[in-house]
Amino acid sequence: MPGSTNMRLCLYTDTALPTVGGQEFVVDALARQFTSLGHDVVVLAPRPAHPWRLRDHELPYPVVRHPRFFSMRRGVEWYRSWLLRLNRLHRFDVIHCHGLYPTGYLAALYRDELGIPIVLTSHGSDVHAGWHRLAEPLLYHRHVAALWGADALVAISRFTRARYEWLCPDARCIVDIPNGVDCEAFAASAPRPADLPATVAEGGYAMFLGRLDRQKGVDVLLHAASMLPPRRRIRLVIAGDGRERRSLECLAKQLKLEDRVSFVGKVYGTKKAYLLQSARCLVVPSRQWEAFGLVVLESYAAGRPVIATQLAGLRDLVEPGRTGWLIPPDSPADLAAALQTAFDGGWNAGAFRRAALRFARRHNWTDIARRHLDLYEDLRRGHFAPAEPYQGDEEVSRVSWGSSDDYAPAAAESCAEINPPCSVV
Repeated sequence: MPGSTNMRLCLYTDTALPTVGGQEFVVDALARQFTSLGHDVVVLAPRPAHPWRLRDHELPYPVVRHPRFFSMRRGVEWYRSWLLRLNRLHRFDVIHCHGLYPTGYLAALYRDELGIPIVLTSHGSDVHAGWHRLAEPLLYHRHVAALWGADALVAISRFTRARYEWLCPDARCIVDIPNGVDCEAFAASAPRPADLPATVAEGGYAMFLGRLDRQKGVDVLLHAASMLPPRRRIRLVIAGDGRERRSLECLAKQLKLEDRVSFVGKVYGTKKAYLLQSARCLVVPSRQWEAFGLVVLESYAAGRPVIATQLAGLRDLVEPGRTGWLIPPDSPADLAAALQTAFDGGWNAGAFRRAALRFARRHNWTDIARRHLDLYEDLRRGHFAPAEPYQGDEEVSRVSWGSSDDYAPAAAESCAEINPPCSVV
């Protein structure tokens, strides 16, 4: 980054590769980008649960592991020793915590001992209204203490910004920096995987990519496909795995779709790139909010439009009539209509492709990493004032939603589920 000095950065996360998910991919991408830009990066994370096998030695940045958290309520402060010892060893310029609790809470609790700026990013699950830990007074206040103690909060979407504002109206600094995508990885032509069924033809299928559970709405996609007329026999490729896979395979059989649906399991690397590049469109039929739909960016980087539900975290990414189509959640009929539109060709595929690629380029990981580094530089230069200690027995005020009125229902739901304040432990 022009004009910047080398920084020593700690990315402190409660989950990291080889565990697979959005937060893990984001931490890995940022660590790789910071390293390639000449900064010294250390990822601090717990050891993964069995049966994951550590392959930290294959990563281009060092990973320091500590024991898994044995409780979310008792003994959490014991883990401070790893963070404090690592900071004494490396003398970090910034600690960037991924997740409010316990990582963000521990950094905020010992901010005076650390003596460096703390940045905090929520990846969505720990701030949404249904998060069970927010229903417990003790854990609720630890989450708020993490938000209060951070020098800056990174909002990856309007959804996370609104949730920060609701939980901690007096947060000192919220910076909007979305997640990114490796545009080059999805733009380069990928070879056809040898294990792909011959019936999966280029441009002849709609694709789902993600975890197979009820929240993701794959059953809605299957019902939508079954509603299409016989002349429009759309093929589906379901990429991913999860606890619902077996029941979804049974549903496909019940709907007489088994000859038109391919469950290909988890996909990575060039196989994922090929499937996205060769799809007619990506379908994201989620039933619940998505803090940030990384798969949408990946589809755009491959030049493919997206059909998604009109939910927080998705409607900010899909531009109807330009990069895809938005439909109501849990509506097979509306999804069937969108699929028919996508496959009937009554739209300018070239224009959609160009708009999708432009959108993806605006979220290229290199640029997203530089925006983080700009924030770190500002913090190093003391552009943000230190926080007063968080007082857990003070009443947490409500916020005015302003331009975030779309997210008011989530706020109302949160208000009903969060218990009254108590003292921070």
